[in-house]
Amino acid sequence: MNDLGSVGNGYIPAEERASVKSSLMDVKFRSGLRIFQDHCGFIDGEIHTFIGTKGSGKSTWSKTILSEILYEGKSALLYISEEAKSKYLSSLNNDFLLAGKKEEELKGLMENLLVLSEIDAGYDNEAKTLSLIKEVIEHANIDLFIFDNFTTSFMAELNINTQSAILRSFKNLAKICNIPVILFFHTGKMYDTKRLDGDNVRGSGTAVNIGSYNYLIAQHNDGTKLRNFVYTEKARYHSLANKRMYEMEYNPKFGVFTGCKLSSMKEFQDLMGGKTTKREV
Repeated sequence: MNDLGSVGNGYIPAEERASVKSSLMDVKFRSGLRIFQDHCGFIDGEIHTFIGTKGSGKSTWSKTILSEILYEGKSALLYISEEAKSKYLSSLNNDFLLAGKKEEELKGLMENLLVLSEIDAGYDNEAKTLSLIKEVIEHANIDLFIFDNFTTSFMAELNINTQSAILRSFKNLAKICNIPVILFFHTGKMYDTKRLDGDNVRGSGTAVNIGSYNYLIAQHNDGTKLRNFVYTEKARYHSLANKRMYEMEYNPKFGVFTGCKLSSMKEFQDLMGGKTTKREV
């Protein structure tokens, strides 16, 4: 006989409803950026995906998120697939020093960041790697996990069915550990930047299907200024943030985004098409 223990009716008691609402609306991860403020910061137990072309600012987004998390006194686990740990962290440490942190303050902040580097460790077995990630999160009581990025990891070289199973494992990881899991992906080779199509992700389409919050990132260079945009293609539990376009303010001194203002899809598409429009207020 099948196990029917997980089957229940549609009624949710008032106390449980209040608990669910609190988990979605109470701000645990505070941000100075409107794009995250609009959906109450990163949400525990949910997948957040960032998708963009090569060189579209994914590493900048990763460092921006890490900076905000560490400044708030939270802990993070970062998995990097493209860089050696020493090179990545040297840049991040220097950015904090440029922001005015003293060496002792820097040490205190960075002790809350744990890093796994695929290049340094030579990870090549998905089951062992996923088990290690879960073990570190639980042992160190990690608040947030970032994978930068899946497309350049050995996992993206596996067959599509295996990739999908791995991505579902990350979904389960977010739920079991009750933390936000942030995954970065490259777009497909035939990606049309003007359309910002989240379905055109390189590899398994599960990448976008499992995300509760999906962000499509893009850059435009008119020859004089590089402009950064992000479109919240999906914000499952926060209608205010859903289908919204934002333009980011990049601080070259610190190497992170330090500002964010509401834009529009029309403004973005006109810009990418060579047109100019007045900014919407």
